[in-house]
Amino acid sequence: GQLLIGMVWPNSTTVWPDFTHPNVDQYWTGQISQFHSNVQFDGLWIDMNEPSNFVDGSVDGCPISGLEVPPYVPKAIRTSLGQKLSSGTLCMTANQYLSTHYNLHSLYGLTE
Repeated sequence: GQLLIGMVWPNSTTVWPDFTHPNVDQYWTGQISQFHSNVQFDGLWIDMNEPSNFVDGSVDGCPISGLEVPPYVPKAIRTSLGQKLSSGTLCMTANQYLSTHYNLHSLYGLTE
């Protein structure tokens, strides 16, 4: 698939690993090993166990669909996040290995 590009601090673009993909362990281990070769550490604290994003969905926006704009949006999102499920996270239509982000959002931290 294509990379979904978002924004995080300090105002930099980013992409998120698809932790449902069978090859992600090899990728993630490589990333952590590379970081460890530059910064010695004894353990990791992975903050923000869901994909947080400083733009809604992606830098290119999200396609209009029933997943992006469902008939019901939870009140917490309606009142504080601009009435979009992608507010502060990824597009719901983003394809991950197992399914769409809509189906996997709450499982992201569990699959890390």
